[in-house]
Amino acid sequence: MKTIGILGGGQLGSMLSDALQKLGCKVIFYAPEPFSPSFLRTPFFYQACWLDYEKLSSFFSECDIITYEFENVPTELLTKLQQQTGKKIFPSIEILKTTQNRILEKNFLLQHNYPTCQFISIENYDNLIKVTDNFPFPYIIKTAAGGYDGKGQWIINSSNELNQFIKSLTKENFVPLILEEKLSLLQEASCIVARNKQGSSVCFPIFDNIHVNNILHQTTLPSSLPTAVQEKIKMLALQAAQDLDVVGLLTTEFFITKKPSHLDKQKNIEDLYIYINEFAPRPHNSGHITQKSCNFSQFDALARVLLNYPLHSPQLLPGNYCMTNLLGETWLAQDFNNNKTLNLAAWKNFPEVIDITLYGKIEPTSKRKMGHFVTYSNDQKTSILVADTFKEQLSAKQIE
Repeated sequence: MKTIGILGGGQLGSMLSDALQKLGCKVIFYAPEPFSPSFLRTPFFYQACWLDYEKLSSFFSECDIITYEFENVPTELLTKLQQQTGKKIFPSIEILKTTQNRILEKNFLLQHNYPTCQFISIENYDNLIKVTDNFPFPYIIKTAAGGYDGKGQWIINSSNELNQFIKSLTKENFVPLILEEKLSLLQEASCIVARNKQGSSVCFPIFDNIHVNNILHQTTLPSSLPTAVQEKIKMLALQAAQDLDVVGLLTTEFFITKKPSHLDKQKNIEDLYIYINEFAPRPHNSGHITQKSCNFSQFDALARVLLNYPLHSPQLLPGNYCMTNLLGETWLAQDFNNNKTLNLAAWKNFPEVIDITLYGKIEPTSKRKMGHFVTYSNDQKTSILVADTFKEQLSAKQIE
């Protein structure tokens, strides 16, 4: 029996654990947060900080292979322990370093001629004032490291907003930033590639995504994008996985626009332009839809790669699917503090809701991902409409 170690204890790790355990694996988690959802999946876990050498060393010693469920893991100690123990981490630490830093990630895209928006890296406070003088509004300023789900991002539309942002910073609290052109988006999409140790890759169908307040709201399948655009997205995602030498999963997030980026000379496809936003070398929120819409899920694919089992091309099942995130607001709207559990009585009126997954997080807070559900219909409009209506009813104060 192989033992797989997972760094991080959230919902992605939980669902990966299910896929691994189906294949007879022992799974061990390492996470700093007490009451991590993944700790409910197995009695084998370490609850300790990322810099605890003794605990992390013990974790490494128990694992045959190690992976991670999110990027914000300090890499220095991981590198040291990998060298000391010879244990493999997939995807590699080098990929983790690149994808957890937006400046390194954007430079990778630039060096390999991938389409991306115009950007400037800002390494120090004085440089911030200089570079913003020559960059046209609107743009987005992001922290180079540590941001996700809209955290560490500021949209700057005018000189006044820029001045307010600069006033909020000091040289003492400054962290490296990246300034990105704000594209006028027609659509957002993502593509998940699974790549094994032999260098063979398979690609999941293209997902259409809708974000609200920088947090993924819904993912739909099949994609509404023109076939030629979907094929280009797949080509870029597969090439990126090869150039990064990924062993595991690589999710590539895309922006689709009708207008080209500043100074961009790429040819349009079906009057549309394609830009890579960022990578995630792990299971992805949008990929939850694969658990019901495909013949095997993103978690199954990663499990097979980690165990070096055969990897086949995923197939989209007939029908139309919509995955919708459930945030803490739904729990709070139901007066969770009094009821303690989410009331799912509304489900009886929605046979199109074919799956609900609650993550087991103890404390619901605003904008926190607490679960998701999937709807199925013969047409996409219905699957989305049912999802919106069901979520609205779940968020009602009283559900009978």
